[in-house]
Amino acid sequence: MVRRVTAFHPFLFAAVYVLYLAAENPGGYEVGDLLPVTATVLAGVGLVYLLASLAFRQPNDTLLPALVTLLAVVFCFGLPQLTQSFRGGPRNPASVAIAVLGIVAGGLAVRWLARRPGRLQSASTLLTLTGTLLVVRFAADIVADQVRSRRIVAESDLVRELAQPIPGPPSAAPPLRDVYLLVLDEYANATVLRERFGYDNRPFEDSLRALGFHIPTTVRSNYFHTILSLPSLLNAAHLHRVGDELPEGVTDPALVNRLLERSRVASYLKARGYRYVFFPSMWWNSTRWAPLADSVVQVWPGFKPGQAAFRTEFRRVVQEGSALRYLTRRGPWDADHVRRTLGAFKELSSVNDPVFAFAHVLSPHSPYVFDRECGTPSSSAAADRKEGYIGQLECLNSMVLDVATRLLLDSEVPPVIILQGDHGTSTLRYSSAPSAELVPADAARERFGAFGAYYLPDSGEVAFGDTVTVVNVLGNVLRHYFGADLPREPDERYLSLEGSAYEFHRDVDTSAVAPPRRLRRSS
Repeated sequence: MVRRVTAFHPFLFAAVYVLYLAAENPGGYEVGDLLPVTATVLAGVGLVYLLASLAFRQPNDTLLPALVTLLAVVFCFGLPQLTQSFRGGPRNPASVAIAVLGIVAGGLAVRWLARRPGRLQSASTLLTLTGTLLVVRFAADIVADQVRSRRIVAESDLVRELAQPIPGPPSAAPPLRDVYLLVLDEYANATVLRERFGYDNRPFEDSLRALGFHIPTTVRSNYFHTILSLPSLLNAAHLHRVGDELPEGVTDPALVNRLLERSRVASYLKARGYRYVFFPSMWWNSTRWAPLADSVVQVWPGFKPGQAAFRTEFRRVVQEGSALRYLTRRGPWDADHVRRTLGAFKELSSVNDPVFAFAHVLSPHSPYVFDRECGTPSSSAAADRKEGYIGQLECLNSMVLDVATRLLLDSEVPPVIILQGDHGTSTLRYSSAPSAELVPADAARERFGAFGAYYLPDSGEVAFGDTVTVVNVLGNVLRHYFGADLPREPDERYLSLEGSAYEFHRDVDTSAVAPPRRLRRSS
């Protein structure tokens, strides 16, 4: 019995890997996804253990198969961490040499312990105890994170404030126009594309203008990160106060996710007879759910193992950190989901009720799964930041233009169509700055430079003018078309780095050399 218990250590260490990733990435997983991911990993470990047991053909000896299985677990989850340290990854000769040495050393260790049953028993006992303690430790961290997240949301003044209904007429004045919001992740504006990529996006923009779209001269995001830009857009409100409400060092997005899920813009339109149609993103947690939605369009019907393997952010993180990254191809699934989402989005005009539709398309953001002709890019193009981005952008342009054309042709009442980038690109690596207040002006300008194009019938472009920031886009729509009594937000921009997204510094002028002024936390 003792030998069987002490043979359990490979399963424990595999579980440690999964739980560690969850504990270190609060908000980067769904609680309901943690169990199936862990179970799948443990099933894989069980298969390796079974094969090892058959190879040794010693029914009463569980310790040697367990040790071999543990080495397989270490190789599976340790190899990617090793290869990332070398240019070229697993193809680098140094990576290959170290991997071979590791396998040889592991084999020698197994042989040495196989001849010393007492030491094998002691090592197995120590490994089992260590694995058990680590599982308990990371499981406790996860529970503590969940409790803290719920408390932060429950105590948030900002959540309570934005939960209040936006004042306005009790009903929408005719004609009832559909409102279509299509967010294109990391789609940069024309200035950024020209300056950073040497790319001229005028053909696409001119095609949109020919359809009647208004493209302001200046469009900017107010935040560097999607996790902030989207809830500010969907609530028509600034979110920099989040930095005052969260404890120092907290990176959990639970608070801003709550604001995104409970969008007050969506609530305003629903209260006036609009049907909220939501298109979940393929895997990004923050736009995978919308509790307020009347309809959730799942563009992948049924269940397919290949789709399910990449369906959540956490599953991708687990695979990316293991040897599975070399055995699986997610690109075709990513491309298929974008095609299906845009294909379903352009059919929205067939819905009888007035519609507010929201889709967050994870493109032209990496991974780069389209070339300029919407085929599969070469491996070199997909790995090149500029070539991959522009190829994907050109493909996306053609698909988005098709969506806009179809919606306009099929709509009896001219709709409001919002094509919005959440922020610009980051080729200048803004997040490598020592602090947010020291982000170079050109890097900030690149990141804030978001794309925006708006179809605004009945002179709606007057509400937008020639300069717009993301936080005011939907507020402009509500004020102009629905009479909302909603004050316009300041066009202020807030800088923050990856890993400290809620440590804000207010930008004074992204074209100036002087560093931005630092915000003081409230006491």
